[in-house]
Parts: sequence; structure tokens; C-alpha cells
Amino acid sequence: MTPLPWQEKQTQVLRSEIDLVLAPLTNIASLCDLVKESLTQERRAFATEHENSRPWPLLPLIICEAISGQYEVAIPVAAARQFMVAAADIFDDIEDEDSPRSLPAKYGVAAATNVATTLLILAERAVTRLKDKGVSNENVVRVMDSFNSFYATACVGQHLDLSLTPETAASEEIYLRIIELKSASQVKCACNIGALLAGADRQLIAKFSDFGYNLGMASQITNDIQGITDGKDIFNRKITLPVIYALNQTEGDIRLELETVFCKRSKHEPATSLIQDLLFRTGGIHYAVVKMELYRQKAMDILSDITKLGIVVERLKLFLE
Repeated sequence: MTPLPWQEKQTQVLRSEIDLVLAPLTNIASLCDLVKESLTQERRAFATEHENSRPWPLLPLIICEAISGQYEVAIPVAAARQFMVAAADIFDDIEDEDSPRSLPAKYGVAAATNVATTLLILAERAVTRLKDKGVSNENVVRVMDSFNSFYATACVGQHLDLSLTPETAASEEIYLRIIELKSASQVKCACNIGALLAGADRQLIAKFSDFGYNLGMASQITNDIQGITDGKDIFNRKITLPVIYALNQTEGDIRLELETVFCKRSKHEPATSLIQDLLFRTGGIHYAVVKMELYRQKAMDILSDITKLGIVVERLKLFLE
């Protein structure tokens, strides 16, 4: 999907902001290069460059502009979020050890940990640049508190995820709770801060936060479905919603096959086509699609309510297509 002109413009502005924050690192080329590499991973910062992607890096800017007509004040926050997302992904790679293309796999855990720590510090530095946009000290503190609150929530979700074993993970309630804390909270954060910097009142900030929550849940379940259809989550034996549903709804040979792959972690490479077929036949994929659509519809309903307030939300609908 080719980025629209406004996306290209905002992406370039965001790039420039990130370069400004990175400037103190440029005299340490090796570290700066690793930080930049983490920001350009396909699943991270500038996802707008990748086919069929949504402009996630621009979400705070889009919301701020929808409310106030301007997005410039939110640029430092969008940059800070990119640093936070990249740091969180590196820590996730270290903990999961499931990606040969990750920084820890390529450069070692020690180097990757240092890069992630650097990214966290750069995120805080980016937030302080809000003062250059005329944001009051009080609101800078509010933004920092919001960031810390939402990402502390994400850490709780990651802790719960790491605490599970394959035998205890097959619960829809637990899984939805984890993605609510770990994934949806980060999207909710972007929406909350975008609305806050636009000068929205508490009620409107709450509406955009609720939109972010439902968007985040729908997006994560969409990723679950994609992970099965492209075979990646099967290869990595990742227990996601389609798998949980299938395990809980089947018995006999089908359940045994799924348990062998996902719960008992057989040493043999999983038969991807067979597992895909089982997850379709047992209704696991269909159930995940239905669940995703419920969250997607809730997000659409919230946008409809916001539209009644005279706020143009067409660009936000890109995230729900």
C-alpha cells in the first residue's frame, strides 16, 4: 500500500525529530547504528514503509490533528513512542529467544540490552522536547506519567506471559488479559497522549483511550490470525487465540496433535500445513475472526460517537480497514 501524501509528510517530520534526539549518539557510530537498526525493524518504528501496513508511528499525530487541527505539538511524543516500542521489542526478543534476525541473536544479549536501555533514555529525552513546542511543565509531567503508567501495564502483561507454561496457557480469559495489558495498553497510550496534547477534555480523552484499547485488541488478534496463516506462529509453537479455541473445543487425535506441537513442544518440526488445516477445521481461525470483529466494531462505534462532536476521524479508519 503506497503511503498517502500526508503520511509521507508526517513520517518525514517524525524522522527528523528522531534524528534530533539521536544527535548526541552520532559521535559513537557503532551504538548509533544499532539504535537505528532497532528503529527500522519491519515490525517496529516506520511500518508505513511496508506493504499493507497501517501508519502506527503516526497515531498520536493523527489524533492530535483530528481534535486541534494541528499535529506539530505531538511530534516529540510520537518520537518517544518509537523509542519505547523498539526498546520493548528488544527486551521481548531477549526473553523469547525466538527470532534469528533480532538484535540479541545477531549481536548478543549484552549489546542488545544496552541498546534497549539507550532507547528508553532517548524516549524520556524526546518527551522533554515538548517544552520546545510550548507545552507547559505541568503537561510535560502528565505526558511522562501517562507513558510510564501505560508501559508499566505492558510490563505486567509481559510478566504474566513469561509466568505461563505451555500447559497453563490454554485459557482464553488469561490470554485476552495478557494481550490487553501487553499490547492494547500501548495503542491506548498513543491515543491518550495524542488527545491530551490536543487540549481535549477528560471525557474526550477517555473516548480516544477506549478507541485505542479496542483497536489494540483487534490488531493483536489480527496478528494472531496472520501468524497462523503465514505459518510463523506454528513454527514458533506460539499459543494464540486460534490455538486456544481449538484446544478447548476438540478431543481425540486432533487435540493430541495440537498438544504435541504447542503444549508438549515436540522436538520434530511441526507440519505447518496440517496444523493450519486443523485450526481452520476446528473453527479456531473463524472464532478469532469473530472475536477480532467484535473489538473492531466497538472501535468503529466509538469513532461514530466522536464524529458527532464534529471531529473528523477518516484517517483513524485506516487502522480498522
